Amino acid sequence: MAILDWIKKLFNTETINKSTIPTSRVSIEPIKPFTPQTLEARFKFIYPRYPREYLFLIEKAVVANPLLSQAHNLFITLANTGHEVIVQGKDKEKASKELEELASAINTDHLINQLLSQIVISGAISAEIVVKEDLSGIQKIALVPASTIYFVYNPETDEYEPYQWVALTDPIKLNTKTYKYIPLLTMDGSPYAIPPLLASLSVVETFEEFINELKGLAKKIGLLGFLDIKFPPLPKAPSETEAEYQERLRAFLEKIGEDVSSNINKGIFLHYDGTEAEFKEITSNAAGVKEIIELAERLAIEGAKLQPSLVGFSTGYTETWSSVALLTFSNQLQSMQTLVKRFLEYIYKLHLALKGFDIDDVDVEFEELPDFNPDKKAEAELKKAQYITTLLQNNIITVEEAREWLGLSTSPKPNEKTEVEDG
Repeated sequence: MAILDWIKKLFNTETINKSTIPTSRVSIEPIKPFTPQTLEARFKFIYPRYPREYLFLIEKAVVANPLLSQAHNLFITLANTGHEVIVQGKDKEKASKELEELASAINTDHLINQLLSQIVISGAISAEIVVKEDLSGIQKIALVPASTIYFVYNPETDEYEPYQWVALTDPIKLNTKTYKYIPLLTMDGSPYAIPPLLASLSVVETFEEFINELKGLAKKIGLLGFLDIKFPPLPKAPSETEAEYQERLRAFLEKIGEDVSSNINKGIFLHYDGTEAEFKEITSNAAGVKEIIELAERLAIEGAKLQPSLVGFSTGYTETWSSVALLTFSNQLQSMQTLVKRFLEYIYKLHLALKGFDIDDVDVEFEELPDFNPDKKAEAELKKAQYITTLLQNNIITVEEAREWLGLSTSPKPNEKTEVEDG
């Protein structure tokens, strides 16, 4: 069906009546009726659906909490696979060299790690492009903490405008041509990104209590047991009050306890006749501690958007679920790469435009993610090749179609020009 026929059918008319098509938004943002009519920006700030302080807790957790630190490192290390820059246009060769110099000046490899870290912690890229005073290009990239970003809804433009507000300073309206806030995922009616590690905070506090008590816990688990010693009660002197008698008993036990503690490691225990000593094991009482810690770890990992099977928890996971978990994780990494890709492309295009280069487009392409299961992939490719070979032998497809299905491109002709690539 042609597009014109589709539109006619959609609006139930033979001739398209453009007046029936709304040229502006009909729905409204939920925040619009609650936006105060004031010129003071701080009174119009929209707040995220979660406490803003959570961003600081996540920052602290990825540094101090071993599980979230591991999740943070996994996302960054595996998502930064390396990339190439493809320039298209009349000045592509000169532009590629210029981008090489820019990449060195802004340290692109490190910048990508920082951008990925921002995504993991805050769920968005928040960065400002600092342009040189003479508008001759980009000077540097300044990362703007997402915790300092506030949005104001503008009813006239139907857009959320970003501001930065730090401590006692006045809010600063950011220029959207040089400042970019690129969220990974948002909730309806809110411009703020959802931090990927947000759900793990409910477990972090409990896990930190385990860490704080780990020293005493390790001593308790490491003990085989303890010595229970029972002494016959000391006789009470006629002139002693009850308080003096109790104080003398306490002092006696403290003194005898020091003696036992200093001599027990030597295999010596001296006592009066009538003293009873019994060794009591505690190992069985601490047997459930390991299971409690593993449960807390598993919940924290799941809250961090990681599948436990990816970090070594194999109990209770089938091979099928492990494959699903791997696919989910790969897609998460690709989504993060896409945000970085869009930001880098904007940087490069802006820099080349300021430099006056004649180019058509700039593409940033990340290298493929690591192959987590090469054996299965090789087996699948072999079966695919065998299937295509069978179709070819039975004259169902042509050689050209077989090569296309296998992803084998033909060699470029000698007079063809390839795109300029920059690592």
